[in-house]
Amino acid sequence: MKTSISIRVLLAAVATCASATTAVAQDPVALVIRVQGDVDVRHGASAPAPAMVGEQVFEGDGVIPDEGSRAILITRSGQQQVVDEETTVSLPPGAAPSDIFTRAVNTLVRAATVDASMGGRQGMIRPIPGETTAVAPRNGLLVASQRPTFEWTSTPGVTYDLMLRQVSGPRGAAAPPGRPMMFEVGADTAFTLPDDVELQRGATYAWTVFPGGRRGGRPVEQQEFRVMSLEESVELEDYMDEIAIFGLDPQGDGLFLTVVAYRDLGLFYDARQALEDVERDATLSAELYLLKGEILAELGHETEARAAFDRADELMR
Repeated sequence: MKTSISIRVLLAAVATCASATTAVAQDPVALVIRVQGDVDVRHGASAPAPAMVGEQVFEGDGVIPDEGSRAILITRSGQQQVVDEETTVSLPPGAAPSDIFTRAVNTLVRAATVDASMGGRQGMIRPIPGETTAVAPRNGLLVASQRPTFEWTSTPGVTYDLMLRQVSGPRGAAAPPGRPMMFEVGADTAFTLPDDVELQRGATYAWTVFPGGRRGGRPVEQQEFRVMSLEESVELEDYMDEIAIFGLDPQGDGLFLTVVAYRDLGLFYDARQALEDVERDATLSAELYLLKGEILAELGHETEARAAFDRADELMR
């Protein structure tokens, strides 16, 4: 149950703070955003344990890299801290929290409040074997690209036509009149819009596929999505610039912060991909597994979301 996970998150944080050898800290002073090699974190008087991306570090905690290893932290004041030798983490008194640090912590806290029960949740992908179901984009979610890729499950031995229509313009304005766009896809179960088709920024669209073609097949349940607006695109660029200002590559050492940016803007598809890249190179903290579960649940991947929540539960035990 997610309730027990959330309680364990709270208790773990309280226990960590209470056991610190310095003054009790109510809030983390740093987050681990990259681990390269073998690095341990010692919380207070506890035994050192392997460092995990997304892990919260408190005043007086120790970060202990093996020779040739390192961890990259982002501190509460918004500074990048590269730790390549044993270090006791501390922060100058009165250091004000930076916006980027606060957003990262708030994103992890929000993920810890998501209901993991999944029971009866709407929007989940529950395909019937051998039948076609729209997979992505769906659930009215935001996509960054004006030429998104559409995905669906397979019906053996058939070809597909894809139908796409505009539901509304930016800010809910009426959609312009016109016929839906039709595309002959063939037997593939993924289709990216061609270069000469560019969807309107900020507009909402609905799509479906016809297994067997539109002349002989019946369409699957349609799904809606919205294309990122120009204003949202600028906000994302500003966030990426802010990460770069700290000397971090948004697609490299700063990839964890990029996950946060995508999640905050509702770009769940991009957040999933970025988080998978983080997980490929490092161990995720319980908090990041909670975030992974939240993202997967939003995308409709029930089984994978449950597995992520269960993994977070295991790490909190």
